[in-house]
This record gives sequence, structure tokens and C-alpha cells, in this order.
Amino acid sequence: MGRKYNLWSFILCLLLLVLSFQALYAAYNGTWQVAPPALTLWLLAVLAFVTGIIGFSDKSSRRARWRSWLTVLIAFPLSGIFLLGVGVNTFAREHIETAQSPDSKIIIDFYTLNGGAATSISVEGIVNGPLWFKKRIYYEDPMHKVDVEWENNHIIIINNHTLNLDKGETFSN
Repeated sequence: MGRKYNLWSFILCLLLLVLSFQALYAAYNGTWQVAPPALTLWLLAVLAFVTGIIGFSDKSSRRARWRSWLTVLIAFPLSGIFLLGVGVNTFAREHIETAQSPDSKIIIDFYTLNGGAATSISVEGIVNGPLWFKKRIYYEDPMHKVDVEWENNHIIIINNHTLNLDKGETFSN
């Protein structure tokens, strides 16, 4: 029984690493984020950590013991990082507006981000894709409001910045 926990927790831990690196890549390069929300990732990291600890009962080989140690040493910091992500999404982000294209195919949610006393308030616009996929198309710092106007089904003007969503244009300062 411990052997199955050992192997599956290690596979889950590797999957979480891949998803977290993809989310980081998407955030920096303005591509679609495939990773599920931070709360889901946090729950999976806690599950990997707990099953990794249960996997210590598998003493069949040296490789199994290394797998358990790697799983625990990777899943514990990942769970802390994802918990921080849950806190940021819960407390530092405030929804201000939802804009829908004239043909109702594109929905963009706008949020203000407030990092506290040491940072300025910024605005971000996120396009919701299928399932939990998201793409940040607009980010402006410092800014605390958003003026949105659609020219047609694929061209949007946000705070005097024109974006053609068909061409995948984004704005970030």
C-alpha cells in the first residue's frame, strides 16, 4: 500500500512542478495559463505532501526512499507558495468590472491589485478561456480605474490603449 502512495505522490509532485512553471511562464510572456486556480494547486500540493509522508512506509528499495524524500521536500515548499497565491487572489485582488464583447463571445474581467503600503494600485484585465484557462491581456501600473469601450467584436479600447484580440495583442507597462 505504501508503494502506491510513494509512486503516485511523486508523480503528482512532478505534475505540480510542471503546472507551476507553466503558470510562471504564462504570467511573464502573456500566453494562456493552463494551470488550474491556486486553491486547486494548493490542495493537490497538500495531498502530495501527505501521501509522500505515507509513502515513507515503503522501504522496498533505496529509490523508493529517495522518491519519498524528494516528494516531501518539493511538495512542502510548493504548498506554501500556492497558499501565498491563494492569499493574493483572495485579499489583494478586487474585481471592478466585467466587459463582454458585442457578440458575447469574449468576456474580460478587470481587477485592481493592491499590494499594500509598499506598492501602487494597478489594474489587470483577464480573458477567461475554456475550463479554467486564463490570459492576462491588460496590465497598467499605477492605475485604479478602467474605461472600456468595444469598437467591434475583437477590438477593445482600455484606458485609451487599443487591443486587437484576434491578433493576440496585450498591453503591459
